[in-house]
Amino acid sequence: MTQNDALAAYLGPELFERLEWHRLTPQQRDAILSVFRVGLGAGAQSGAVSTIDAVLADGKVLICEDGSHWQACERDDAELIEDWGAGALVAIHRQLVYRLDPYQAAEVELLRL
Repeated sequence: MTQNDALAAYLGPELFERLEWHRLTPQQRDAILSVFRVGLGAGAQSGAVSTIDAVLADGKVLICEDGSHWQACERDDAELIEDWGAGALVAIHRQLVYRLDPYQAAEVELLRL
């Protein structure tokens, strides 16, 4: 089983198809795979791929479909997140949220409500 096969099995065919893996650059693929190498069982703080469910407060608050809530650390980060909007596919790893296509990153903190 290759890393691609393992990732496809973990994510399920629908989400893996949405990644459009064949279109991603090696840098984008490595970023996604690094999220899963760190620790799949540790939750969103250690690594998760999710779809943005909502962006609030001019990009300062990001809510993912997995129910996690994140706060942008800087105004530049909030502007990026606001531009991404709901429906964007992101990976969260070590207080960075990565938009996967096009590849961009913003610094975030987990919000505990």
